[in-house]
Amino acid sequence: MGIVGGNGCELQRRGERPNEFGLERQEAFLSAFAQSCNIRVSAKKAGVSDSTIYKRRRDDPEFRAAFAAAQDHATALLKAELVSRGLRLLRAATPKQADGAALAGMDAKLLLSLVAQHERNVGRELGDQNPRKSDAKEAAARLQALLIRMRLERKREEEQRRQERQERLERKR
Repeated sequence: MGIVGGNGCELQRRGERPNEFGLERQEAFLSAFAQSCNIRVSAKKAGVSDSTIYKRRRDDPEFRAAFAAAQDHATALLKAELVSRGLRLLRAATPKQADGAALAGMDAKLLLSLVAQHERNVGRELGDQNPRKSDAKEAAARLQALLIRMRLERKREEEQRRQERQERLERKR
């Protein structure tokens, strides 16, 4: 619902357009997203495209905060489901099977690291990820190590050429 007017016309209220992402659709999206942690499916349930969600999240601080809260809730649900499934598998397994218990070929440590990675990256688009300060330090350390290796290699090559010259001179004598 909005107020429109122009061209000397009086202001008048209008209803929500069929493709508008108003409060009702935002609530529908956030509710579905909080249960599934899946942007595309939740957007479809709300009747909007996922690009609408990304744009609104980028441009609207209030929606961004609500999105983050729904995301936290969904992530907590995912973790709880992961723990629940893992416990069911462990309880159903024999002691010998429980020794190397895995969920569909993945151990619990891997699954938890996947959840952690999901928490760090969900909702990010290309270009959203700024380099961390630690990344710059790591890159500088790697570059420094590479330069040291290159210098050592160059010194070895120079030493080898010097020895070859020395040998040639000795053979000529």
